[in-house]
Formats: sequence, C-alpha cells, structure tokens
Amino acid sequence: MKKLFLICVLAAGMAGYAQAQTTAGNMMLGGTFMYRSEKQETPAEDAKRNTFTFAPQFGYFVADNLAVGLGLDLTTVKIDQPDGDEDKSTEFLFEPFARYYMFTSNDKFAFYAEGALGFGSTKVEPDGDDEQKSSMFRFRVSPGFSYFFNEKWALDFQLSGISYTSENPNTDSDADDDKINTFEFGVSSLSPQLGFRYFIGN
Repeated sequence: MKKLFLICVLAAGMAGYAQAQTTAGNMMLGGTFMYRSEKQETPAEDAKRNTFTFAPQFGYFVADNLAVGLGLDLTTVKIDQPDGDEDKSTEFLFEPFARYYMFTSNDKFAFYAEGALGFGSTKVEPDGDDEQKSSMFRFRVSPGFSYFFNEKWALDFQLSGISYTSENPNTDSDADDDKINTFEFGVSSLSPQLGFRYFIGN
C-alpha cells in the first residue's frame, strides 16, 4: 500500500512538471530554425533556391501559460541561376511576440499560438547588379506544438500560419506603387520550423 501511494505521488509530480514551466514569473530562452532547398526544373533551365531561417527569442510569463518577449528573425535566401549567377537576399527583423500554451491530457505535449510584429529591413543582391534595400513590416500568427523532455527543456515544431508583410523600397520616389504587400495563408505557407526552449524558474 505504501509503495502504491509513493508511485501515485511520483506520477502526479511528473504529470505537473511541464505546466510548472509555464507558470507566471518564469522565463524562457530559445528559438526556431528552418532550412529549405528547392530545385526548379523546366525544359529550358534549372535553378536552385536555398532558404535558411534562424529566430532566437527571450520570453517572460506574465500569466500562467502566457509569455511575452522579444525575438530576432534572420532569413537568408540564395538562388543559383542556370547561367552561373548567384542572387542573394537577406531579411532582418526585431519581433515583439506573445505566446499562449494549451496543454493536452498528456502534460508533456502542449499546443500553442504565437503572434508577432516584425520591424526591420531586407536587402536583395542580384549578381552583377546594384543591391536593393527595403524597410519591412510583418504581422504573423503561428501555430505549433511543444514536447517537454523534462523540467527545463522542450522541443518546438512551429508552422508559419498566417502572415502579412509590407516592404517599402528605399528609393527617391514616394509613389505608393513602390510598396509590396503580401498576405499568406494556406498549405504553401505552412513551412515547418524546429526549435528548442530552455525554461528558467520554478
């Protein structure tokens, strides 16, 4: 009987450790990363596109399961053209964010929704041509889920979800036609990103 009671106490403690990581007053460090390689094949020519994204974050739990914080988003794209040219582009954003966790019946798994506002710039470097710079604004809502290994570490699997992006090239003209506005939602925008979280607190 005593052994059964001890097993129940340990099981209850293990079931609750994940949710204890996301209680008010705790902090988290981490981020996501993504690499994608695409090859466009046509009868006339082939082109290869490589994309890499790294997005570190720091968050503070202002309430149970709700964290707010600041992140950075760095994305680089390299396109290898059939004629040997290499085009590059870089995006750099500061991203204030909010994330809310929703735990399942298994306390090691939690779904989450994350909203973020990004402010930064982009730079496009066509091979053999002048570089082009733009200011950039982005709003996104990204769903995902986390697996909690223990009381300190969790693995994230995040999707891009819904996003709205506005780019304004730094030109001498103030014409509205210079701006590029993009809205993404659907399967093509759900590019998965993996990441890790380290929790500081109770």
